[in-house]
Amino acid sequence: MPRPRLSLAALAVASLSLGGCWTQQARWQADEVQRASVVRPGESEAERLYRHGRDCMDVVERDECAIDYFEQLVELSTKSAMAEPRRDLVGDAIFRLVELYRRDDQQERATLLLREFWDVGMDFGSAGVVPYGSRFVPESVTSMFMVDVTRLEASRLHADLPADAKDMMFTCDEARREQLSEAAKARREERRAAKLAAMSEEEREAYEKAKARREQRFSRGNDEDGDEDEAPSIYDAGFCQLAAALDVTDLRGFSAFLGARHHEDATQSVAVLRVDELEAKLAASTEAGRLILEPTPEIPGRDPAAMTSIMRDKLRLWTLAGAEYEGAKVQIVSFDRNELILAPEALVPGLLHARAHGQDRVSEAMRALLMQVPADVAFMTVVAPSAMEDMMGSLGAMAKLLPDPEGMMMAAVVYDYAGFFIRVPTDDSVKGWLVLSLARRMLDGGMVDEDDPFTSNLDMFQAPDGKALLMSNILTRGAVLRMFLG
Repeated sequence: MPRPRLSLAALAVASLSLGGCWTQQARWQADEVQRASVVRPGESEAERLYRHGRDCMDVVERDECAIDYFEQLVELSTKSAMAEPRRDLVGDAIFRLVELYRRDDQQERATLLLREFWDVGMDFGSAGVVPYGSRFVPESVTSMFMVDVTRLEASRLHADLPADAKDMMFTCDEARREQLSEAAKARREERRAAKLAAMSEEEREAYEKAKARREQRFSRGNDEDGDEDEAPSIYDAGFCQLAAALDVTDLRGFSAFLGARHHEDATQSVAVLRVDELEAKLAASTEAGRLILEPTPEIPGRDPAAMTSIMRDKLRLWTLAGAEYEGAKVQIVSFDRNELILAPEALVPGLLHARAHGQDRVSEAMRALLMQVPADVAFMTVVAPSAMEDMMGSLGAMAKLLPDPEGMMMAAVVYDYAGFFIRVPTDDSVKGWLVLSLARRMLDGGMVDEDDPFTSNLDMFQAPDGKALLMSNILTRGAVLRMFLG
């Protein structure tokens, strides 16, 4: 509920009763009432509330003032009183309110507010969260991840990050990545040493035992499950190979990139990328010999001579010069404006046939999950039910106690703060409750690293209808820095 604000009349009465002796708090309130009345030309009510709330939080450093404005903005959105939905303003206001509530020891309010975010965001969701070409990926694909670089770079959080953190996310320079990784590892060790030094002998012993239990739990089975001979996916090296071919420095040269594969067969993998000014880049790369334009491919059931020139352009095929995947060509097609698909040679005929005949091939299970992902995500991962079932099967007898997951969705929404969300749909609400109870015991019992910025404030809960398990957290700039740079 919004906090009460002093009216100008009330301030006048207060000033008379104090005999002209104003406190610092009263002066701030008077100033705030005056500032709140100022509306900039063309500014909506939502924009005004958000601007004042952020100013209170970041400039004036008055948490109570910031809470007041952000609560008004959230209330405005729930009443559908906005002229147009402003998910960016409301989303960041929610993230900031969660942080403010936590600082004000109002953890319960923070938790309840955060739990509403995904459900609200689903109203903005659609399969359009992924690039157009994703609909033509093989039906065998059971997982997708995507990074929306444009959306990420539009956030203030990303703008405020140092160059090292951005390089860690996007660089194709392996030496640079190794350097950053080693520096991050050194910082983590330095922080751990300082923490241990401040502990008593008994505390150090307990800390080391908990750390050993965590490492044993999460390393169990890795040696048996890992397969060193498994092929990499096409995009493991392909993202950077394509960046070099298009003469862009690294992954920041794409406005968005997506990887899709079968969870047990990496040869069933493709990448879909959005690239600004693509036609010019394709022409330059072809002229320079980094891309090789292949002859018009033959597609059963379609006569190139009967196609429009626009359709023929959508069925062009290039080979990535100097690149191989499993002993064959690495090829690219462009099915939509400013969009490329990178694929192994063996998968290209199926892609071309699907595009030429307008056949959506992504599985219904994957499509259903994508429809539940809020459209404003900067990062996203979707895992099909079949992949989740195989993962659960590897748990042996324990799997019988767990619910049958109907897939998994992970998403990150980034404004001034970052919100991370995991959703696991399931129809077995009783088993879902059991999993939730076990997970909470792991958190409370030290089975997760309390220094991990993601798990330190992780909220785990069941959807109101019991048909999904959810986890969520809000990360500040400092927490994001620790995730990438240690």
